[in-house]
Amino acid sequence: MSKNLKSRIIAGTVGVALLLTPTVAFAGTTTASTTSLASSTTKPTAADRAAYKVALAAYRVVLKAWQNTRNAAQVAYKATIVTYRATVKANNTSLRQINATFNAAVNAAKAAYTLAVAPTTTTAATRQVALNTRVAAVASATATRAAAIAALPTISVKPVAPKVAPKPVTPVKP
Repeated sequence: MSKNLKSRIIAGTVGVALLLTPTVAFAGTTTASTTSLASSTTKPTAADRAAYKVALAAYRVVLKAWQNTRNAAQVAYKATIVTYRATVKANNTSLRQINATFNAAVNAAKAAYTLAVAPTTTTAATRQVALNTRVAAVASATATRAAAIAALPTISVKPVAPKVAPKPVTPVKP
């Protein structure tokens, strides 16, 4: 017999022994709760029922007030979320427009440089002047972009969901 098979047999035996041990150990212990629920409860009196009805009516009033408070807080929160999302959307649209303008300026500077350097008769001095012009145009576009981004209005912090008091507790029925 191989070592692996012997190990499996031993492990299986130990596992079965562990599974059966708690059953055998706890077989002798039983709970002695044989009391009847019907014998321990008493019928509620008319006064108990009347008090419960009053408490239930008060609970309904408190519950309705709690629901109104919760709903008003949710409506206000939803309104602030709508405003916040509109602000974020407007900011993102402005950023896209600023970036598109920047990319157009950089591409125009690159095209002008490529056009100036393309002829075979250009000298090193002409290429250097074209390169300096391109670098200046990109720097100007970068400065314009940074100023436009700085001029954007700041986005407020995302509104936090309202914290509502816990739901009132239902009165206990007698």
